[in-house]
Amino acid sequence: MNKTSDEYNYVLITAARNEEMYIENTIKAIVSQTILPVKWIIVSDGSTDRTDEIVRQYSTLYNFIHLMRRNICINTRVDFSSKVQAIKKGYENLRNTDYNFIGILDGDVTFDSCYYEDILNKFSTNPRLGIAGGIILDQYDTHYRRRSPNNLNYVSGCIQLFRRKCYEDIGGLLPIKEGGEDTIAAVKAQIRGWEVKAFESFKVYHHKHKQITQDKLKEAFRTGQMFYALGSHPLFELLKSIKCIRMKPYLLFALIRMYGYLLPFLKNQKRPVTEEFILFLRNEQFSKIKVLFNKSSKDHA
Repeated sequence: MNKTSDEYNYVLITAARNEEMYIENTIKAIVSQTILPVKWIIVSDGSTDRTDEIVRQYSTLYNFIHLMRRNICINTRVDFSSKVQAIKKGYENLRNTDYNFIGILDGDVTFDSCYYEDILNKFSTNPRLGIAGGIILDQYDTHYRRRSPNNLNYVSGCIQLFRRKCYEDIGGLLPIKEGGEDTIAAVKAQIRGWEVKAFESFKVYHHKHKQITQDKLKEAFRTGQMFYALGSHPLFELLKSIKCIRMKPYLLFALIRMYGYLLPFLKNQKRPVTEEFILFLRNEQFSKIKVLFNKSSKDHA
C-alpha cells in the first residue's frame, strides 16, 4: 500500500529527451513507491520519439504525473546546460505546490519500491542532511557495475533528492555548458553547512550507460573541460588522468582527458563558479591527495 505523510511530501522533476526505451520503466518504478510524490513534472526536452506519448498515457492514470514540453532546435548543438534549463522550467510549475523535498530524476533509471521512503527516513533522522541518494550501478550489456568515483559525499545528478531549504539555499542548479551541475550543487550545499550523502545500501540502476559512452574519447575531452570549469586543481587532474591510463583505449583516454582540461587552462578561460567554490573544492581535493599519499607511505613502510 502507498503511504502518505505531510512530513515526507516530495516532488520530482525529470528532464527527458528521447527516452522512449527507458522512461516507462522509470515511471513504473515511481508509481510503485511506498510513498508517492506529491507531483512529478516530466519535461520533454525537445524529444522527437515516443517519450511524450508514453508519459501522456501514464499522466491520465496518475494525477501526480505532469508532462511539460520544452521545444528546442534539434538541428543545433545542445550543450549540457540544456538539462538544467528543462529542470528550471519544471521548477517554475511548483510555485503553488506544498512540499518539503525536491528530487531530480533521470528518465533511464530504476530502483526498489521503498527507495524514496528509505531516503526520506535518512532525512528525518538528520536535520543537516541537505542532499541524499543511492549509489549508481551502470549497465554493461547483461551486468551492472558500480560507478566510479566512490565518493559518498557526492550524489549523482540522475538521482539527487534535496531538502527544499537546501535547494533554495544554493539557488537551485547552475546551468553550465560543460555539465557538472550535480557536483556544483553538492559543493555549494557543503559550503553552506549542509551534509551530502550517498547511501551504499540503496541501489539505483542506470540503463543507458552503454549508449551514451560509445564515443569514449569525446567523453574524456568533455570531462576534462568540465573539471576545468569547476575549478579542479591541475595536480588533482593530473592524478585523475594517470588513474585513467588503465581505461580503454589505454593511455589515449587519459591524454585526451588531460588535454580537455589544459586547453581552457592555457587560454585562462573564465570559470562559471566563484572563488569560494574553487577554494572549497581544492581543499577537498588536497585532503584526498594527502590521504592517498599517507596510505601509500604506510603500504611501503
